[in-house]
Amino acid sequence: MGKTAIIFPGQGSQKVGMGQDLYNVDDSATNILNQAQTALDFDVLETMFTDSEDKLGQTENTQPALLTHSVALHAALNDIDADFTMGHSLGEYSSLVASGVLQFEDAVKIVRKRGQLMSEAFPNGVGSMAAVLGLNYEEVDKICQSLSSSEELIEPANINAPGQIVVSGHKSLIDKLVAEGKELGAKRVMPLAVSGPFHSSMMNVIEAQFSEYINQFEWHDAAFPVVQNVNAKPATDAATIKQNMIQQLYSPVQFIQSTEWLIEQGVDHFIEIGPGKVLSGLIKKINRDVKLTSIQTIDDVKGWVEHE
Repeated sequence: MGKTAIIFPGQGSQKVGMGQDLYNVDDSATNILNQAQTALDFDVLETMFTDSEDKLGQTENTQPALLTHSVALHAALNDIDADFTMGHSLGEYSSLVASGVLQFEDAVKIVRKRGQLMSEAFPNGVGSMAAVLGLNYEEVDKICQSLSSSEELIEPANINAPGQIVVSGHKSLIDKLVAEGKELGAKRVMPLAVSGPFHSSMMNVIEAQFSEYINQFEWHDAAFPVVQNVNAKPATDAATIKQNMIQQLYSPVQFIQSTEWLIEQGVDHFIEIGPGKVLSGLIKKINRDVKLTSIQTIDDVKGWVEHE
């Protein structure tokens, strides 16, 4: 019998309206949505459902909103049976809630703080990210090293799929790579709509504050293994997971290795829980033979529950 992994998307997957179809329709999901509203210091439900102030795209709001949507969907699925879990960047926090490492109310406060620290660390225009298409990790790493200097840096940040590596660093170097990418051998280099150099060593500056903040919450051992972004290895020990989540701020997301490791363990079904199908698209590029399911709406939840 094949194994199943539940996976959770990160920033970039958010969309206005997410979670609204669950609210006051599914009790478990509504409970999560209401918990988020109570725990946070801004109107997260309005931001998710209608976003009249156009603030869903700001990382300090995006992060709690995405976590809330994924966890609400997961709650509606009513204890879905999984052998492993993995999330992409912010999505790893949804994995921690799903596997019992963090209580949802704690996780939503942590990612709100994570977003605030990230946005405060670099004023707009200092750091950025871009997706490099058509080159492998080694090729991208070499280009980054040739562009970086002692004053400015650019580094591989999300090792997403063969031929899709996201880089992060100083905006001046990101802009240079976008302009000269084709000459350097890339098929395309696409700037990403983010305000900071996430998952680059530039994010070291927030390590101490973030570490201190998350210490006030209880971290539990995982009920089933979380395959972690920083090293593509499974963990269940609370202290190990917590330390890796601090490192995750300034380390590349090892998504290819994580997916390959899961497939080596016998995982043949990945269930993506949250808006969009970004991770399913990446996994298809890594392995065409696995089964992929996307749970984004109340209809998807109903279809899954009936089918199971």
